[in-house]
Amino acid sequence: MDELDILRSLDPSDFEKFVAERLLPVLGLTVLSITGSPNDAGCDIVAFDSRLGNKWCIQVKRYSEDKKVSPRDVRDVVLGMEHYGCDKGLIVTTSELNGPALKEAKERGIDSIDGLRLLNIIRQYSIPMPLTSKLASDNDSETRKEAKTRKEERKGEDVEYSSSVKVKDDGVFLPLTVSEVVRIAKDKLSRYKEVKLISVKAHLKRLYFFKVKVSYKLKGRRSQNLILGIDGDGKVYEEIPTLVKSVSCEVEYETNSELYHSARDRLTKEAEKQAPENATDIEVKMESYKLAWVVSYYVLRFTIGLTDAEVVVDRQGEVKETRFAPLDEERLRKFYGGRVIRQDKEVKVIRDFDNKFLEELTVNEVGEVIKSAKRVRPEYAVDLTRAFYRIQGGVSRFREVSDGVKVDIFLNNYHYLAKVDNGGKVVDSVIVPDANVFAGTEKGYNKKRRCLIVKERDVINVIDMRGIVERKEVPKGIFSKLKFSVSNVITSDYSIDTSDPLELV
Repeated sequence: MDELDILRSLDPSDFEKFVAERLLPVLGLTVLSITGSPNDAGCDIVAFDSRLGNKWCIQVKRYSEDKKVSPRDVRDVVLGMEHYGCDKGLIVTTSELNGPALKEAKERGIDSIDGLRLLNIIRQYSIPMPLTSKLASDNDSETRKEAKTRKEERKGEDVEYSSSVKVKDDGVFLPLTVSEVVRIAKDKLSRYKEVKLISVKAHLKRLYFFKVKVSYKLKGRRSQNLILGIDGDGKVYEEIPTLVKSVSCEVEYETNSELYHSARDRLTKEAEKQAPENATDIEVKMESYKLAWVVSYYVLRFTIGLTDAEVVVDRQGEVKETRFAPLDEERLRKFYGGRVIRQDKEVKVIRDFDNKFLEELTVNEVGEVIKSAKRVRPEYAVDLTRAFYRIQGGVSRFREVSDGVKVDIFLNNYHYLAKVDNGGKVVDSVIVPDANVFAGTEKGYNKKRRCLIVKERDVINVIDMRGIVERKEVPKGIFSKLKFSVSNVITSDYSIDTSDPLELV
């Protein structure tokens, strides 16, 4: 079994894939699209020669040795060149062209690669052959072992976008390829560490192409034929772009029953503009139309960190929207092993560090750590406060803040207050009596003087750890009271700011 026997044993689609992926690159051709199907209009592959600037229509014929390429096959390539706007034609076959076909190809300028030439190219460039059922026996354990190894190596990589999905009607125009869109979306997400592609979906809108005849009077009756198209986004086409029959991603169709009529009206006006400036009695006739699709935008789904994201890329390659699924706090807690808190629009995870400190992890919208800091343990902050005041017993409470822990130890009707920073140092302290010990109409704590304020009718008592340190009578006259109130608002010397003594440190 030689290389041609292997190629003849392939499915037609697999042979097209071999030609597109392995043969054409060594010939200097870049594949633009694979259009192969029973209705491919005489062109299985559209390719481009960047050296000479030629666009090629390539017809692939996987024929047995006794079946020859006919003149009709050559004429199909000519039609394919016209349909896809190509200036070069090529037939690749595992057989050969018969006499009339060779003559037809020479007259029409169609190149060919027959079986013998194909075999020489394969051997000259050492093109690897695809594996077929005839080459891989059931008991070939080594081959199966290698395949298993490759499968294991692919674990953790991005999924392939999708198997090939056939598109309805005459095909779809791709302003951007799937691989280009994936690159654009990944560039948008490049600031994140772990980005894996889940799926790509192309949102398709209708694309109409009309064969139009424009007739007018200009020194006699004249006419011209046009091809005009319009899509669901309102873009007008003056020629048929390359359409592909399948795409390597999911597709979603958007239909609009009103588009056909509005498309005819819009293209009628566009066709009228094609008539010469001095033409009169212009008539436009829509003779026929074909149905196709165009990608309006792509939706790409990724797993990023501990959540998922969707990126919407339009047909111009602009990222229109990036949406992140909300972070699951339970997933965060299990992954990092700590408790989750939301603070000042930030998400943090607090977890054990040692018996004195905690570790505070600040995570971004996908759950990746962007900052790590040490935090003092509340229990250790309470112990430090007791040691600072040299007291035992009492009832303790605490409040965690961003830069440390505030501690209140209530003992013998006094609040022993301290703030312990995240380095484990007491950075602020004050002792104030408990408000409930004193009777008054109003009572609470003053932040400025860090003391207790108790009001008894028109007398204000200022109390600190030493007892009453000042008495202030409120003036009785209306204007005097108003003046005192305004002055107190400005100076805050006698205001009651809070009922919680922890606010004083």
